[in-house]
Amino acid sequence: MPRKNLEKLIRLIPLVDEYVDKVHEIEKISYKAPWSKFGFYAEIRNPFSLSYVLFLEDKIVGYIVLWDYGKSLHVANITVHPDYRRMGLGRFMIRFAKEKAKERGIRFLTLEVRRSNLPARRLYESEGFVEIGVIKGYYPGDFEDAIIYQYEAPCSKNSKEERN
Repeated sequence: MPRKNLEKLIRLIPLVDEYVDKVHEIEKISYKAPWSKFGFYAEIRNPFSLSYVLFLEDKIVGYIVLWDYGKSLHVANITVHPDYRRMGLGRFMIRFAKEKAKERGIRFLTLEVRRSNLPARRLYESEGFVEIGVIKGYYPGDFEDAIIYQYEAPCSKNSKEERN
């Protein structure tokens, strides 16, 4: 399916309690050390969290959790169901995160990713993220290193003043 047609079929809406079971199912099949259901319920109630569910037509196929730290927006979790990867859905969510940062007057987006997750790393790099550090042994269970990435939005003459 061409990506232009795909974008007409996808939408991101805020995460609410009724979607947590499905989101948690995707989380469990995607990660060695998944977030708990409670973690997703907590994100819904966290005033600094922006949590969204990705629908493809009427099916939940992914989600993104963003944390607003004031001067930066952190991608705490971004996941696409394994059956729907390599369709541009992760890119759609990353661009959504960039737009959310812009709306809030935030220039920086950050995230961490497993060193071994080369498809995700290529996606982030293709979207302008640069590697800024490593957290040794970050991931529970296998203690794999996390690569820290940052995206800095270009300045424009009409952009809002930098947040305090």
